[in-house]
Amino acid sequence: MKFWSDFYDLLMPDLPGCPTAAADGALRQSAIAFCEQSLAWQTEHLPIFVMGGIAEYAYSPPESAAVHAIIHAVLDGEEVEPFSCGKNITIRNLHRQTGKPRYILGGPSSLTLVPTPDSNGVLTITVALKPSAISTGVDDTLFHEYREAIIHGSMARLMLSPKKPYTHIQLAAYHQQQFIIKTAAAGMRVARGYARAPFQTTILRRG
Repeated sequence: MKFWSDFYDLLMPDLPGCPTAAADGALRQSAIAFCEQSLAWQTEHLPIFVMGGIAEYAYSPPESAAVHAIIHAVLDGEEVEPFSCGKNITIRNLHRQTGKPRYILGGPSSLTLVPTPDSNGVLTITVALKPSAISTGVDDTLFHEYREAIIHGSMARLMLSPKKPYTHIQLAAYHQQQFIIKTAAAGMRVARGYARAPFQTTILRRG
């Protein structure tokens, strides 16, 4: 794991007088936005043991991370489709039924299988992660591959701060544009399958 302070060498020289707490907050928010928009941080979740009659299951993300989206799901060898808005009517009709799950709905801290499973099984999912709201840093691979995008996003946020030594509206616009460009490029890389295999993120079990 890389801490927010590992970004300082490229961040702080352009932000005279910026408190480290403000820098950390901007880096965290930038990294969260980058991960949400690009889906670049992906990993295999721990197997989830499904029980008949129970539809909702809590995530077990790595420490300092949160699940943003479910990319792929397989229940006992059969794919379960991640929910999309176009299936809203179908989903509503299935909520109170039991049977073989057809859809998987991702929430902030848990997932829901629809319809409710009527038998036990093992669910495997690939998830897109993002730093949690209290994270102290990012995954090593995310840092090495997408460091510049995260720095651009954080500088855009900090330079918009009013009446600071580092306030600079024009440069903030430039950094925001670079953040958008680099985030879109990362998203296209993932969509086209150019990203490497899912990051080998260590899953820590909570005792």
